Amino acid sequence: MKKFLLSVVIAINMIACNTNNEKPIETSSDKIEVKDTANEKLTEISFEDYKTEYKEATEKARIDFNSNPNYKVYKTVISETYHANQVSFAGNYTIATWGCGTSCIYGVMVDIRDGKIYNLPSDDEWEGIGNKLDHNKESTLLITILSGVNFGDGIDTMKKYWKWNESEKKFEFIKTLEFKGE
Repeated sequence: MKKFLLSVVIAINMIACNTNNEKPIETSSDKIEVKDTANEKLTEISFEDYKTEYKEATEKARIDFNSNPNYKVYKTVISETYHANQVSFAGNYTIATWGCGTSCIYGVMVDIRDGKIYNLPSDDEWEGIGNKLDHNKESTLLITILSGVNFGDGIDTMKKYWKWNESEKKFEFIKTLEFKGE
């Protein structure tokens, strides 16, 4: 039985690794900018462009796992991250992430005021949210990054910029920047 299960797992991994999930680069979109970082100084969106108020919290609300029940299965990593860290995003949120495979992370953010859990932005192009996040406790800008992947045409890193809309409690897509390696 163990040999059979091992064979199934290996077969699934081999199929998954051999599947070509690369998508062509859509250069006709006005939201995508390709930057050749080898020959040009890069200008990106800044956290300063999306400044928000931040005040050091004296206490945190209890995490409300019923606010987003899909993440109860990740209760340990969310709780440990929430309790071990201070606000890390948009003035009132602590971000928790965990791995979901090679070059893949998932995550949520928890509002320290009421303990509600919110999804980080996800993308149909990538599994998860990339392999790195950039964020700032004094900004509503979140950057999801997928690097170390060959997207074609010399592009090896893609950054997606998202703005947290506090009143609607959701992320709004800003744009994508694609970077060519040296």
